[in-house]
Amino acid sequence: MPSGLPDRSAGSGSVHGRFQPFHNGHLEYVLAALAHCDFLYVGVTQYRRGRLVAVDAPDARHRAAPEHNPLTYFERATMIRAALLAAGVSGDAFTVIPFPIEEPSELAEFLPLDIPIFTTVYDAWNEEKIRVLGGLGYTVRVLYRRAVKEISGAQVRALLRDGDDAWRALVPPAAASLLDDYMLADRLARAGAARG
Repeated sequence: MPSGLPDRSAGSGSVHGRFQPFHNGHLEYVLAALAHCDFLYVGVTQYRRGRLVAVDAPDARHRAAPEHNPLTYFERATMIRAALLAAGVSGDAFTVIPFPIEEPSELAEFLPLDIPIFTTVYDAWNEEKIRVLGGLGYTVRVLYRRAVKEISGAQVRALLRDGDDAWRALVPPAAASLLDDYMLADRLARAGAARG
């Protein structure tokens, strides 16, 4: 079950997401978690694109679809690191790790049970993750609950796919630069054309 937030704990914490791609909402989440710990593990879910794992939750099934996971683990880890460094976070204050929430029995291979997990709640999938993580023995701390996501990865990917530069305002500048380098707009457009 979620526990109350400390004023500031000395020690480590973690966050997680698919980060497809890392956007301003993700940055807000990570920075909020960093306000409560001295070191943060940033977990990347669905980190093996060749073995995407479906989750049996109504608002989570799309998370295993290849078209919703265009970026590799390496690309996402690089983007997260660049965005956090550009936001003024010390490179000594975080690291990026795989976070197989879709295969909970594997999670302790990457994150020890004594590391608190910070999360946010927008939908039933977030609530299910809290239940699963708590069942594994992790302490889960909810940073905030909101009814609506202001920015979603699906929204950013759709703008990229459609060639609409409005996506640039939705991601940190360092992430935008890397998305250009990764040619993600072209990749998404080609994938859409192939499906169409």
